[in-house]
Amino acid sequence: MKLIYVAGKGGVGKSVCSAASGIWTSNQGKETLVFSMDPAHSLSDIFDIDLGSRPEKIHDHLYAYEPDLTEEAQNFFGRYKNILTALFGLFEVEVKPKDFGSMPGVSELIFMDKLHEIYVDRKYDYVVIDSAPTAMVLPLLQLPSITTGFITKVLGMRNRWMGVLDLLEPGFGGRILSEVRTMRQKAETMRNVLIDPEKASVTVVTIPEKAAVEESRRLIETVESHGVTVSAVVINHVIADCNCRFCREKKASQSSYIEDLMNRYQRKEIVILPDYGGEVKGASLFRVAEDLYRNR
Repeated sequence: MKLIYVAGKGGVGKSVCSAASGIWTSNQGKETLVFSMDPAHSLSDIFDIDLGSRPEKIHDHLYAYEPDLTEEAQNFFGRYKNILTALFGLFEVEVKPKDFGSMPGVSELIFMDKLHEIYVDRKYDYVVIDSAPTAMVLPLLQLPSITTGFITKVLGMRNRWMGVLDLLEPGFGGRILSEVRTMRQKAETMRNVLIDPEKASVTVVTIPEKAAVEESRRLIETVESHGVTVSAVVINHVIADCNCRFCREKKASQSSYIEDLMNRYQRKEIVILPDYGGEVKGASLFRVAEDLYRNR
């Protein structure tokens, strides 16, 4: 199984590129899942089909999935009930499972847990991950090492605290320890997948504008500092040659940013996608898939 992580600033076309990538790999006869990690799901609109909280078949070899965060939060809370009860109990905070997913930083943990479930299930040849905007991607990529460090410390304290926890409820300490080990195993598995270029890669999508280019540069630097391979940079919404004043000025503005990206990332695949002049969804995704992959 290969994970293709599509990342970038909000509004640059990540979801379209994710959907088009899924179409391309599935057309090669590869079982493909396009998996949305963005709580503000948009795959339903792009594929022009109602997606539920379970993988839906789009066409031969292609499935798409927009997890329901509230449902997944309740499932996650159930899997780690003892850890979460103990942690929230320390601060005398009561959190209901249905509200758990709305807590800051929790969605990344839930999506990573779900991605691990998909990965170990091995139903697909490719999983294309339609990520959340950059601000949420970075914590997600850092999560495995952070989680592993935290859990290792908890395990180091077990002799001191397990007996105390068992006094609160028989077996409570042992159940926490079991959940801690499960969480550590999942975190380490996904960390090892993310740093293996044979198993995972990141495609960064940007547009030729200053804010997007600068955010993409920071994203690539941070991702690669964690040992994760950024294999491709997609420059989206590039204006075609045109004699009208607007297009000439827009193209001139874009040219310097395109040149900068191509010079900076010479060792990566650079793909330039045109501005398609309207909303891209449904059947028009096949054209994007062709433009995205025909020379790769």
